[in-house]
Amino acid sequence: MTENQATVNRKKVRDSNMELLRLVAMFLVLVVHANFRALPVPGMTHVHNNPSSAFLMFMTEAFSIYAVDLFVLLSGWYGIHFKVKRLGELLFQVLFFGLFAIGVCAIFAPEELRHDVLSRLFIVGLNDYWFIKAYVALYLLSPVLNAYVEKASARQFGWLLVGFYAFQFIFGWAYESTRWLVAGYSLPSFIGLYLLARYTRLHPIKMWKLNRWWDLAIYLAIVAFLTIAMFVIKQHAGRGGALYFYICPLVIMGAMHLLLFFSKFTFQSRVINWLALSAFGAYLTQSSSFIGDRFYDQIILNWFNNEPRCEFIVYSSLFVIAVFFGSILIDKIRILIWNLLTKLWSKLPLSH
Repeated sequence: MTENQATVNRKKVRDSNMELLRLVAMFLVLVVHANFRALPVPGMTHVHNNPSSAFLMFMTEAFSIYAVDLFVLLSGWYGIHFKVKRLGELLFQVLFFGLFAIGVCAIFAPEELRHDVLSRLFIVGLNDYWFIKAYVALYLLSPVLNAYVEKASARQFGWLLVGFYAFQFIFGWAYESTRWLVAGYSLPSFIGLYLLARYTRLHPIKMWKLNRWWDLAIYLAIVAFLTIAMFVIKQHAGRGGALYFYICPLVIMGAMHLLLFFSKFTFQSRVINWLALSAFGAYLTQSSSFIGDRFYDQIILNWFNNEPRCEFIVYSSLFVIAVFFGSILIDKIRILIWNLLTKLWSKLPLSH
């Protein structure tokens, strides 16, 4: 079967194993934001006074920091096939969840609507949905990237990746001397991940052909190393934050092996595919500049400060799960509206 034939088949039936990974990636986004975005990163005092709490927080971060890389790698695994309608649907999804967030604020926190409402709604502010802006740019560039992937030999492609990741490792991670890489919160990092996944799918090297349980074992080993390393570093007042950068080599490697683990078994589930279709709504809900800090982060921080640890873990876990599945259900309303709008548009004379 050619890759084009496989693409046609995926349009008919999505691979549920990879759709499950999409759900996992989006759920991990909520987890990572519930940890070191909502909560303060443990410093030396926290580590010495409450080591078990600090260790648990570092372990949570080490389990979940791969979320963004996974989502971009998934796009590269299948390749982005540029369509104006699909781009329009993505932008409409962002607008829909922006209006939803405004509605929540109008009811529960009207003071949030006293400044920069339009700029935040249309995400033109510096801190509004950084991921969306980087991903839209990647989407727009995808035809150029795909053209290179099709024309380049495996050797040329491989050396391009070696050069890119050597540059990113030195100037973006080890020395942090390029502001436009910004720890992985950037378009160049997304391009690197996209091309890495394309190369892995089209020209798999021996390292990527391990038994899937080795892939899972490598991912878990990286989780363990990042947890212990960060704990030890913080014991001595070290910074260590670069270990949890999206461009950290170990984070990229962990994300790759998790991707490969899911790619090496197959199954079909209409439920998984139905849920995964709306998984991105979970990111849009709790990362909104209207409600992310005011509701998601503050609720978790309040429990962290005022509840015993066991209760905090239970409350936070249930809250994250509720936000995740609640966002998916909200997105189903968005899909209904989008389908209605596209049907109405198709009937207009200008659309023909």
